[in-house]
Amino acid sequence: MSIPLIKSRIIVGDKYLGNLFYNKDSAGRGYLKFSFKNKIANFVKSTDIPNKFPTPLKLDVPISLEVSYKFKDRLLEIKKLVNKKTEREFYKISVPVQSCLFILRVKDYTLYDQYSKKENLLILDPPHNGNKSIAIIFSFLGEHGSPFTHPDYNCGLMGMIDLPENELSNLCIGIAEDTQEYGNQDIQILFPVNSI
Repeated sequence: MSIPLIKSRIIVGDKYLGNLFYNKDSAGRGYLKFSFKNKIANFVKSTDIPNKFPTPLKLDVPISLEVSYKFKDRLLEIKKLVNKKTEREFYKISVPVQSCLFILRVKDYTLYDQYSKKENLLILDPPHNGNKSIAIIFSFLGEHGSPFTHPDYNCGLMGMIDLPENELSNLCIGIAEDTQEYGNQDIQILFPVNSI
């Protein structure tokens, strides 16, 4: 595996959630990937983007999870490793984009491990009111030059990462307090669609 062109560790406060990569495959096609550091129990996803393949049922065993975006194919991929077996789902993303790419909901970010190293960190400030539930919004810039957010989450200013792509060359990341209902899920990934 080649060394990523861009690599950041996503830190909330001092808790290490996962890694964000940008790289190119052997054919020179760019892709963006977010992978969780720890395995995830009670994973749930929600989307109204049409799935190109059948969607598996909800999982009740801990899984390894990656979310990636293939720039040339305009595909968002969810890759799960369940009991050493890989499962993939693909979602077509229209360009120009009309919503944020995905939203990561974390019920309690304080349960993650502390991270003390200093290199390649993308540090997000958690809510200052003591709420442990957060939403992290990942978005490209829209035609108007601003990132997309979501009406349920007030993330204020979003940080930006420059990517070596001709279109969708800026990835924005923001964090917000999450006061929405979780139920039994520890992690949710939402894939909004259409203008919001």
